[in-house]
Amino acid sequence: MPARFRRILVVKIADLGDAVLTLPALRVLRSAYPDITIDVLTSRVGAELYGLCPVINHIYVLEKSRLRRGGLLHLLELAVTLRRRQYDAVILLHHLTTWPGRLLYRILLAATGSPVRAGIDNGTGHFLTHRVVDRGFGAVPEWQYALEIAQALGALEAPEPPYLQIPEEARSQAQRLLEPVPRPFVVIHPGVGPFAPARRWPAERFAAVARELARRQLGIVVTGTANEKTDAAPLLNIEGVHDLIGRTEIATLAAVLEQASLVLGSDCGVVHLAAALGRPTLALFGPTNVEAWRPLGSSIANPLQTLHDTGPVLALTVRLPCSPCCYVGYRVGRPEGCSLRTCLTLLTPELVTETALKLLAHC
Repeated sequence: MPARFRRILVVKIADLGDAVLTLPALRVLRSAYPDITIDVLTSRVGAELYGLCPVINHIYVLEKSRLRRGGLLHLLELAVTLRRRQYDAVILLHHLTTWPGRLLYRILLAATGSPVRAGIDNGTGHFLTHRVVDRGFGAVPEWQYALEIAQALGALEAPEPPYLQIPEEARSQAQRLLEPVPRPFVVIHPGVGPFAPARRWPAERFAAVARELARRQLGIVVTGTANEKTDAAPLLNIEGVHDLIGRTEIATLAAVLEQASLVLGSDCGVVHLAAALGRPTLALFGPTNVEAWRPLGSSIANPLQTLHDTGPVLALTVRLPCSPCCYVGYRVGRPEGCSLRTCLTLLTPELVTETALKLLAHC
C-alpha cells in the first residue's frame, strides 16, 4: 500500500439496501489495508447498518432532511469536520445521475481536501482522480461497481462473508421476540422504502402466500417500520401471524433474519440485509432494475423457470418489453412505475408460494 494512504473516507449516503450492497467493497478495502482508518459518511439509516460492520472505524451522518430545509450550517459543520480528518483518499459510491447529486458530492469531496478521489464516472466526474467507467444501471450489479472502485485503489482480493457482526444484546432481544414463534419460520417483509413505492407487491398477495405457508406448519413473522403497519393489515389479520412491525431496530432485525428459514419481500432493504447474512431469500422485482439491484449472491429467475442450482438467494422477476422502467441506462426513469404494474401482477401468489417452497426444500 502506498505510504500516503493512512485514512480513507467512503461516501454512501444511502438507505438500508443500497448500504448493504457496499459491504463487499468495504470488506476488500479492509483486507487489503488492515492497518488504516476507514470511515464512512452516510445517512442516519445507513449509520445503523454500518454500525454492524466491523471493518469501519468511524461513521459520519449527513441528514438529507436538514439539507432540504436549507441546512447550510449542517453542511458547513460537516465539511469542517471532514477537512480536519485529513483523508488521504475518498471513495464515492454513487452514480452521478442528477445535477443536485453531482453538486453535493463535488462539494463533499472538495471539503475533504483529499488528493485522491475515486468513483464512477459517466462523463461528468471531472472532480474524480481515479475513475471507474459508468456503463449504466444494470450493466453490472451495484455491488460490483462498488468493488471496482475499491479495486481502483488497490483492493484486489475477493470478498468473503460474514460482512456484519451482530451484537449479543440484539441477539438476546431477537430471541425474546421470537420465543412464541414456531420453527421453522418465514419472515415476510411487505414494505418498501419511501423512494419508488411502485416496487411494493400488494399486501393482499403476501397474505395469500402467508396462509399457504402457515397451512404447511411454518411460522410466519411479519417485519416493518411502525408507519407500515396499516399497509400490512391484510397480513396481520391472519391467525397465528407474529407481528414484529415497529419492534426492531436494524441490529435486532438482523438477529431475527439470521434465524429465519426464508425471508420474503419486495425489492427492499430487508431482503438485501437477509442476503448479506447468508439467509435463503426470495426478492420480488417489478419496475426496478433487477440487474442493478439484485441482492448479494443472488440468481435471477423467471417465475415460470424451473429452479436448478440457483443458490439460496433468488431475485424473481417477469421480463417484459417495458421493464425495467426505473433506473435504466444513465437515467432515473420512472420510480412511480406505471398504473398497470403488470410486471408485479404477473407474479401471482401461487407462483411466489411455489418458488418459496422450492427454496425451503433446497435449503
